[in-house]
Amino acid sequence: MAKESHIRNWINTITKKRALHVLNRLGLERFSAINMYSKRIGDTGALPFTLEMSFADQLRFAEADVKAGRIKSFKTVGALMKDLYNDVDD
Repeated sequence: MAKESHIRNWINTITKKRALHVLNRLGLERFSAINMYSKRIGDTGALPFTLEMSFADQLRFAEADVKAGRIKSFKTVGALMKDLYNDVDD
């Protein structure tokens, strides 16, 4: 039989209540959900969902890029394509 480990974590109270509400509707205990989640990560080597940034966060990062001068602009599609191909050659 495999050894078992104890996991202790801190979670926002509201988040915990919301998650427990869903788990209760599904007939699952919190420890079962954590075991399922951990097993899936171990089996697949990845999270069982896609991480995405909210639009507000994407916008904030884009604005920071503009302010930092990390954004290029082009007058023509040809100039854009030339720059893209130059990046590939580097």
